Amino acid sequence: MLPLTTDRLLICPCRLPLITAIYLQDPQAAATLNTEIPPDWPQAELKELLPHLIKLLQHDPKSFPWLLWVIVSATGKTILGDIGFKGRPDENGMVEIGYSLLPDHRNQGYMLEATTALIDWAFQQPAVKRIEAECDISNIASGKVLQRLGMQQTGIHDNMIRWQLLKKDFTALRKDTQ
Repeated sequence: MLPLTTDRLLICPCRLPLITAIYLQDPQAAATLNTEIPPDWPQAELKELLPHLIKLLQHDPKSFPWLLWVIVSATGKTILGDIGFKGRPDENGMVEIGYSLLPDHRNQGYMLEATTALIDWAFQQPAVKRIEAECDISNIASGKVLQRLGMQQTGIHDNMIRWQLLKKDFTALRKDTQ
């Protein structure tokens, strides 16, 4: 599977060997991605998640590409952050998206660009009918990204705002902006 490309980004899906190399801080990860890995990536939340992703892919190889994708600057060839889903689509066609950017790359439109590309890819997969997300109530920037994607708030629980986007709504929004 080739990376997804946008005007400024490459969004690269990670198979088990790459996730393992990232976890082990093996220089092979940078070589595989053909990029520079900043010293502050992966961030703490992803570092904690990597062993779970490795175990999940070992037991369920079909979880690829429904987990980790790396966001790379197309020109600078450096990692800006990560994005992905929390697993394969469920029986109702729902996947949950999550993402993170390194602090130096925030507020430059990268996350909207990356999420739009990944959501567009996901909705091209026949099993996907709905995408959900959550963000901390205090994370205004993330909330703005989700709003600009056309997501609708579905509730608040434990200081987390829940969002959803239906395939038909995303398709209509994309037609309106093209």
